[in-house]
Amino acid sequence: MMLSLVEQWQQSGQSQSGFARENNINVFTLRYWIDKSRQENDGGSSFIQINASGGTPVCLRYPNGVELLLPVNTPVVFIKGLIQLF
Repeated sequence: MMLSLVEQWQQSGQSQSGFARENNINVFTLRYWIDKSRQENDGGSSFIQINASGGTPVCLRYPNGVELLLPVNTPVVFIKGLIQLF
């Protein structure tokens, strides 16, 4: 139901706040579902493809300042596991 409201908002040409007010829903709820809809349309992944060339290592930098330099041929599953540590 909420995803259909997102489609209605997109077709309405209204601002998010105007549409939310007119449909008696919280604007933040509408924004949540707009983001959810975009994630579904993007395949639900926040990963982007990178093309490594020339043997440049992949660098992961954690919020605490720790940096990991990984070989270009490091399996994606392994990198994903390292990212999910934080």
